[in-house]
Amino acid sequence: MFDVQNVTLSFGERVILNNVSLKVEDGERAAIIGPNGMGKSTLLKVIAGIMGTEGGSVSIPKTSEIGYLPQDLELKSERSVLDECAQVFAEVLEHEKEMRELEDKMSHVPHGTPEFDQIADRYEFLLHETQRRDLYSMDATIGRVLGGLGFKPTDMERPCSEFSGGWQMRILLAKLLLRNPDILLLDEPTNHLDIESIEWLAEWIKGHEGSVLMVSHERAFMDALVTKVVEVDRGNVIVYRGTYSESLIKRQERRENQQRAHDNQQREIEHIQSFIDRFRYQASKAAMVQSRVKQLEKIEVIEAPSQELGTINFRFPPASRSAKEVLMAERILKQYGVRKVLDNVDVAVYRGEKVALVGVNGAGKTTLMRALSGRDPDVSGTIRYGAGVELAYFAQYDKEDLHPDNTVLGEFLSAADLNVSGAARGILGAFLFSGDDVEKKINVLSGGERTRLRLAKMLCGKANLLMLDEPTNHLDVGSRLTLENALRQYEGTVLLVSHDRYFLDNVVTRVIEVRDGKLTSYQGNYTDYLAMREIAGPTNPSVAKKSEQPAPTRVDTDKLKEQLNSVPKRESDSERRARQEAEKKNRNRAKKAEKEVEEHENMLYQVEELIGQIENEMAKAAGDYKKLAELTEKRTRAESRKEEIESRWLELQEEVTELKAALGEA
Repeated sequence: MFDVQNVTLSFGERVILNNVSLKVEDGERAAIIGPNGMGKSTLLKVIAGIMGTEGGSVSIPKTSEIGYLPQDLELKSERSVLDECAQVFAEVLEHEKEMRELEDKMSHVPHGTPEFDQIADRYEFLLHETQRRDLYSMDATIGRVLGGLGFKPTDMERPCSEFSGGWQMRILLAKLLLRNPDILLLDEPTNHLDIESIEWLAEWIKGHEGSVLMVSHERAFMDALVTKVVEVDRGNVIVYRGTYSESLIKRQERRENQQRAHDNQQREIEHIQSFIDRFRYQASKAAMVQSRVKQLEKIEVIEAPSQELGTINFRFPPASRSAKEVLMAERILKQYGVRKVLDNVDVAVYRGEKVALVGVNGAGKTTLMRALSGRDPDVSGTIRYGAGVELAYFAQYDKEDLHPDNTVLGEFLSAADLNVSGAARGILGAFLFSGDDVEKKINVLSGGERTRLRLAKMLCGKANLLMLDEPTNHLDVGSRLTLENALRQYEGTVLLVSHDRYFLDNVVTRVIEVRDGKLTSYQGNYTDYLAMREIAGPTNPSVAKKSEQPAPTRVDTDKLKEQLNSVPKRESDSERRARQEAEKKNRNRAKKAEKEVEEHENMLYQVEELIGQIENEMAKAAGDYKKLAELTEKRTRAESRKEEIESRWLELQEEVTELKAALGEA
C-alpha cells in the first residue's frame, strides 16, 4: 500500500496539487481521471519519487517495489526483444547463483550454530525472491507476456531498435509486468495497445496481488478493473469508491450539490453586499455595515464545479453531398516479402456510413486505411472515389499539418470553411479551447491539444469523407465525448481505426474486421460485432456479409427485354458476339444478386437469433431496470437492423425476378 498526505506542488503561480491526500491499499486498483493538464501524471510521478513536492509526504513500505510506466519513453537497446525482457531476471539469476553457494556452505556448517542460522535466513530470503519472480518458468512467462501484448514468435529475436515507438513502449510494459512489482503506477498503459491486448492486460492486472494506480481515459478498461476512482480537478483530489461508471453517477451528484451550494452562497453574498452598498454612508448603520463587511471577509468562497466537458451545443456545418458509392476498392494487395497483409481484398463504403476497421495490431488496419486514402503507392488494385467526394485523412503521429508559429485560432481559420469562420471561437470552445486558449501558439500545445485542433479543422473543413487513424489517442474522457458528439452530428462518411470500445459503440454503424489478410463486414456497432462474431464463430462467414461487393446496379428490364426480343433471326458474327456478351453480363449480374439474396437471408437468420437471445436475457433480468434498459436499447437496434436487411432483401428479390424474366429464365 502507499499513503499520500497533504502534498502540495506548484508550477510558478499555478497550483497543481493543493494539499492532496490519497491512500491505496494492498490489492486495490484505482484510476486517476480528469481533463488533460490537471496534474494526473504529476501525481503519479510524485508517488513514484520522480518529482519532488513543496510540502506533504508519500509513505511507502521500505520492502515494497515500485514499478512505474510513463506515457512515452524511448527504448535505446540493440538487444533482441527476448534478451531485453530477460534482463528483468538478471538480479534473480544472481540470487539463484548465490543460493547454490549457500547450499554448499550449509553442508559444511553445523546445524543450530549462529552462522548456520544466518546462512539459512539469507537462503530463505533468496528462495522467496526466486519464487516470487517465478524464475523457474522464466521463458514461458516471457513468452506469455509478450504474446499477450501482441508480439509474434518471429518478433522475439528482432532487435528492439527495429520497432516503432509504440511497440517499444509495449516492450517496456512487458518488462514492467515481468518484474511483478508490489506497486504498479501506469500512465496511459493502453495508448499503444489494440483492443485484444487491452483485454489481455486487464486480465493480467486482475490477477496482480499488489496495488495498482493508473492514469487512463479508456472507459471500458477502467470499468473492468478499478474499485476506486480519483478525480483531479484544479489542484484538488476527489475520491469515489466503486467502478468507473458508478463514479460518474456519484460525480454528477457531487457536482449538482456543489452547484447548489455555490448558487446559494452567491445569493447570500449578493444580499450582504446589497446591504453594505445601501447603508454604507449612513452613520446610524455604520456598526451594522462594518459587521457585514467582516462577515463577507470570513466567507470561504465555494467554487462552481469545473466546466462539464464533451457537450456540443451547436450544429456543425453540413458536409457536401457525395455520390451514394463513396469508395470502391477492388483486389487490394499489399505484401511485405512473402507475407500478404492485404490479400486481394475488396471494400465498399457508402454515403453516411461510419465504419470502423478492427483487428489485432499488425493485422493491416492502418495499412488498409493508407491504401484507401491513396497514401501508399506500393499497393496494387483499383481504388475509385464517388462523384463529389472530398477526402481528409487523420494520422495519429502526423505533426506536419500544423504550422508551429500560428495561433490556435489562426490555424483553425486557415483550414475551416468560410461559412463557419464567424463561429470559430464557439467551435474551438466545443473542442475545449476556451478564452485565451485560442491565442496559444501551436508550438506550445500538448499532444492532446494538437489532436483536438486537427480534428476540429477536419470536421469544419470541406471534406465529406473522413479517414481517422486512432483519433482518440492522447484525448481525455471529456475530449473523447466531444469527438463522439461531433462525429454523430457529422453528415459525411467516416472510416476510422480506434481501440476505444465506448467510442466505437457510440459512433460506428458498421465494423470491418481485418484478419489474416481478409476482410469481413458486420453491421452495427462494436458490441453488435462481438455478438455476431460469437454466433458465427471465428471462421464462419454466414453472419457477416463480405464488404467487398457493392450493391447490384438496377437494370432497365423493359429495355433489356426489347433488346433480347429484337435480335434478328440472322446475326452477323459481331452482332452474335455482342448479344452473347450482353447476356453473359446480365447472367453474371443476376448471379451476384442471387448470392446477395442468400447472404441477406443468412444475415436475417442471425439477427433474428440475436433478438431471441436478447429477449431471453430480458426475461432473466426482470427487476433489474438498468439491465432491462440496456437490453431494450440493444433489441431496438437489432430490430432496426432486421428491418433494413428485410427491405434490402425484398429489393434484391425483385431485381433477380426482373433479370430472369428479361433473360427468359423466369
